[in-house]
Amino acid sequence: MVTVVTPMLDPFDIHLYLVSHTDTWFFEDHEEHAADNINEMLHLINHYRDESDSLEQLEEAVRKTLYDWIEEPALLDLEFEEMDDYVKSVLKVVREQEEDWNE
Repeated sequence: MVTVVTPMLDPFDIHLYLVSHTDTWFFEDHEEHAADNINEMLHLINHYRDESDSLEQLEEAVRKTLYDWIEEPALLDLEFEEMDDYVKSVLKVVREQEEDWNE
């Protein structure tokens, strides 16, 4: 008898959160650039996630990133290193929140 092992499906799929230029219409004349930047940050969340991160933590990191991005047009001007630092700080905050809730 042959046992087929199927890989566990990842409950967090970053592709569900990616945006297109039509989602960024409020960044008039900069829609493509805005979409590229937010998608880069979302991919960084996925890149820096840890195996101990819960689905809720990752979704909170996405929510916080999207909210900050919508509220702060200066995010259009971020360089890659700044986006990288931003995402690392968001994940740190989300992880610390989880630790506080568990105490």
